Amino acid sequence: MAQNIINMLKWHPKYDLSNCKITYIHRGSPGNLKTIKGSEIKNIDRGFIILKNDVAIPYHRIVKVQCKNFVWERK
Repeated sequence: MAQNIINMLKWHPKYDLSNCKITYIHRGSPGNLKTIKGSEIKNIDRGFIILKNDVAIPYHRIVKVQCKNFVWERK
């Protein structure tokens, strides 16, 4: 589901992925969560997103995607 949401935000003219925030499970971070900006995404791959620093984040670790007029949270 997270992959579909991120693709929609990238390709739909109503949204701008670069202005969104993506929160994912990152063990060792405070609260085991880390938030990145959509502008940090280099590539949207089949099983994960790849950040500009070449870190790969699997979709199953994404728990929240937030934009100006849009919020998605994993249940």
